[in-house]
Amino acid sequence: MSAAAPDRGFAPAPGRVFPPEPSRVGGPAGPWAHLLRDLESSGFGMVHASLDEWRAQLPPEDERKELLGRDWERYSKLAGVHLRERFLATRMLIRHTAAVALGTEPYALELRYGLNGRVHLRGYDQIDVSLSHTADLLLCGITSLGVVGIDTEPDGRRLSGQDVERLMCTEPERKRIARAPEAERNGQLLSLWTLKEAYSKALGQGLRFPFAEFGFRMEEGEGGRTGHARLERADGTLVEDHTWRFATCEVPGGHVAAVALQDTRRSGRPDTRASTALNRQILAAIKRSRPA
Repeated sequence: MSAAAPDRGFAPAPGRVFPPEPSRVGGPAGPWAHLLRDLESSGFGMVHASLDEWRAQLPPEDERKELLGRDWERYSKLAGVHLRERFLATRMLIRHTAAVALGTEPYALELRYGLNGRVHLRGYDQIDVSLSHTADLLLCGITSLGVVGIDTEPDGRRLSGQDVERLMCTEPERKRIARAPEAERNGQLLSLWTLKEAYSKALGQGLRFPFAEFGFRMEEGEGGRTGHARLERADGTLVEDHTWRFATCEVPGGHVAAVALQDTRRSGRPDTRASTALNRQILAAIKRSRPA
């Protein structure tokens, strides 16, 4: 049984640190308490996990078809045991993370996908999830505030000196990187790359969104690899949209992660109305069934 979620949803607390530190979950059993505290206090939480640990706890092969549901077809078409087990482990992580937040059973949830492959929870429009993985690290973010995108990379990944700046950076970003000490440039490029990936995921665009057409500026006093950032246009002018929050943080094990979170609520209170909690198609069917 998954841990129970708060009765009235997740309301952000003023002054809460964003993003909260990712909490480690060693398997379906958690621990999940850290995630629940973050959701209760800020409306957003993030967990990290080891692929090897979750692979060791996968259900037997003869149980997977029923558990995966509509994902079974995608799973069965993957070539090789490693790819199939990674796919199953990531779907287990999403399901268990969402189930803890919603106070339900993991396999009572159904995953659906947008045209670009973005994962959604069928029937739960008030909850958004995002997944990123690299090597042995799995990272999952979840929010009730609006839409979220996350991305992670090993902090040792080399981007500097490989023409990445020309392909992904705006001119103002390239100038700021050129002014930075040589030892800091790769870290700054990693921050920009993960921020742009996270924002593109949140928008549902992925790599189809040209990275050189928008930029990020680290907030004053946070010029390092991690911290808060502001969205800017290709010419360097800031985008004044206060519904968005952007930040990078460290993930234990030698990784950097970025979060792009848009708060689309219409008030500061948790919205538990049916028009938010239910899938819009379900709500439309209910309305059609009512007498005129």
